[in-house]
Amino acid sequence: MVLVNNLESTTVLDLELLGQYTQAIGGKALLGSVDVFLVQYPLYLAELVAFQLAGDSQAIKDQGHKMKGAAGAIGLVRLGLWAQYIQHDDGCDWQDNVPKYIAKIEQYYQHDIAVLRDHLENA
Repeated sequence: MVLVNNLESTTVLDLELLGQYTQAIGGKALLGSVDVFLVQYPLYLAELVAFQLAGDSQAIKDQGHKMKGAAGAIGLVRLGLWAQYIQHDDGCDWQDNVPKYIAKIEQYYQHDIAVLRDHLENA
């Protein structure tokens, strides 16, 4: 499956988007949005896990969409990519792959936020 091949995505930040933000408002100004994301994302993740455990496919997709948008809005490519995979039912093995994407998000979201924060503080 094509999506599983991207489980090891290494692109953390959307540098083009972040460059536009930092040029327009400055990197430090975006840190407030990162702080909000830092509080909200674990809640989104907990809801996603609950939907997955309940087997609620539509709620899983909707939560993936919400998480993709939140990550993308502040330039977190890798988290957005995995959430996008959760959002889209890509066939018979989609349900089997959702736990893999959730595990990747759980494994990397704190790291990716730290990378973003460091990037913005030094922009």
